[in-house]
Amino acid sequence: MIVRVKTPAFIVTCVIIAMGIFALMSQSSSLSGALFFTPFALGPLFISLFVASITPIRTSQIILIVGSILYAAWFAFVFLSAFYWHIDAQSAIALIFIGIYSLPLMIPVWLIAFSLNRRNNNNSEQGSAHQSTTR
Repeated sequence: MIVRVKTPAFIVTCVIIAMGIFALMSQSSSLSGALFFTPFALGPLFISLFVASITPIRTSQIILIVGSILYAAWFAFVFLSAFYWHIDAQSAIALIFIGIYSLPLMIPVWLIAFSLNRRNNNNSEQGSAHQSTTR
């Protein structure tokens, strides 16, 4: 059995998700309330987690780490704005739209990570095919 260490982007994204869940729990009166908003507020990070697990090359990992950090900054800005700077009775509704408004940034990040991974796989396959024909 081979034990594989998770990729750096996977670890960074897991830490950001944990911090986001703790932030949601700090503003929720119950655990179920925090868990209700988790897929809406942190959904793009779960997709990044999946992409990080299937794209192990270094450039893809760097792109995904940058994307996760930018999403964390976006989440922090909206969260602080909704619950500390501009307090309103309906501030929690902003959590539903955090993930949707981040998609113009996150979709290109995921596509770039996939394309870099595919290009690297194609280059390595061509290199191994070239080596086997020259022997």
